[in-house]
Amino acid sequence: MPFGRPVSLAKRGVFKVIVTSSVLLFSGVSLAADDWQLDKDENDIQLYTKESHTGPLKQVKVVTRVQSSLSSLVAFLSDQSGFPAWMDKVSKVEKLKDINEQETLTYTVIDSPWPERDRDSVWYSKWDQDPDTLVVTKKVLSEPQYVSEDERMIRSPSLEAEWVLTPKEEGMVEVAYVSDFDPGGNVQGWLLDMFTYEMPFNTMQNLKQSELGKNEGATFAFIKEPTAKRVVTQ
Repeated sequence: MPFGRPVSLAKRGVFKVIVTSSVLLFSGVSLAADDWQLDKDENDIQLYTKESHTGPLKQVKVVTRVQSSLSSLVAFLSDQSGFPAWMDKVSKVEKLKDINEQETLTYTVIDSPWPERDRDSVWYSKWDQDPDTLVVTKKVLSEPQYVSEDERMIRSPSLEAEWVLTPKEEGMVEVAYVSDFDPGGNVQGWLLDMFTYEMPFNTMQNLKQSELGKNEGATFAFIKEPTAKRVVTQ
């Protein structure tokens, strides 16, 4: 499906500086245990929610564990072309720009069942790794003005999200996704439940069932794999 022309980075001036600064100040979502309520625990996947102060949905945190290297998961979570295969209700993802190896802009369409209009959004993402704990984080922010709006869709006005990969013992990695998402439009009833519970849980379940091993051997300059003595034990 065609979409509007992206606004040039030159016209937007210091786009990269602004959005990178936004990520450095990113504090809308947190993995901290405070205020999170466990709403669902199935198939070794836990889904938590808490109130949002920015949108109609609750903040969501979904957690599971998988057998994988950090680099394999980074490769999986960086393959935008594969997102529709495992991200629930995501029907289209198109890469707009690789800013560098760690930063990317993508255009995403969420398939909302009739009679709702589909939602679209532009996501800016950035990878980082803590040099001490080796915990890997992918921060995701929406940039709704980067691409002109398509009148057939509802532009999602905001997203603050994180993928957090925490190395554990015996080659396991804890995978956590936490988000504060405003899909735009009038969100209530079954649509609210879809965005809050169905999509995040199904997405994590699909990730857990994916062939993560096909990415073994992938390497990234910004990722260091843990040794047996360097894993987060809690």
